[in-house]
Amino acid sequence: MWDCHCHLAQVEDLPARLESARRQGIHGWLSCASDRASWALQRELSRSPGVLLAQGLHPWYAEQGCEGLEKFVTEAVAIGECGLDFYRARDPEGRELQKLVLRQQLKLAKRWKKPVVLHCVRAHQALLQEMDAFPEVRCMIHGFLGSPADAQAWLRRGDYLSLGPHALSRSDLMRHLPLDRVLIETDAPSRGASLLDLRPVLEAWQQVQPLQPDLFQTNLFRFLGIERGMAGGRQFKG
Repeated sequence: MWDCHCHLAQVEDLPARLESARRQGIHGWLSCASDRASWALQRELSRSPGVLLAQGLHPWYAEQGCEGLEKFVTEAVAIGECGLDFYRARDPEGRELQKLVLRQQLKLAKRWKKPVVLHCVRAHQALLQEMDAFPEVRCMIHGFLGSPADAQAWLRRGDYLSLGPHALSRSDLMRHLPLDRVLIETDAPSRGASLLDLRPVLEAWQQVQPLQPDLFQTNLFRFLGIERGMAGGRQFKG
């Protein structure tokens, strides 16, 4: 199994946590950056087997700015976590700053031909409008909890939706989303999630509809635009 969105740079006692996850059949992680300090920490993680990197600036930290991000993007397979959070930014100035920082990262994604991992809270329409200016940039909406209508809007763009532990009750989504466009994640350690919480998410999907072996891993590598089982010259167990 692959955890399609987590923050390994924030996980305490990481080697032990990764080994515990491997014993549960989890062999790969897409680790996403959050603030500026995480960029260098993420770079160190790239030496760990099965770890792929997304480098970016979370909308919660938009005030930090993304100057210098480009030098960390070259070794990443995606840009993120970036996006819009209109629950956190409730004033026009804060929302415009988030949009500005997002656009800077989308320009990097276009320049380097990399997909983006998006954070979206109470901002689906605004985020879709921003993405309209970058039709060539493929994205994943992580931690998706939107409505079926929101889901269809992203699917029409050709994007991917990732569901995590907080979507365990969303059988409505699991039953109707196209299986070639879905991913699973933990978002650990956000909201107290553990790297081991991936298995309950997988099991929730399996209760709703049968899945092909390695479905989510296959989808992740398709989203990233890299060959299955290969990244950066390294072999990954899927």
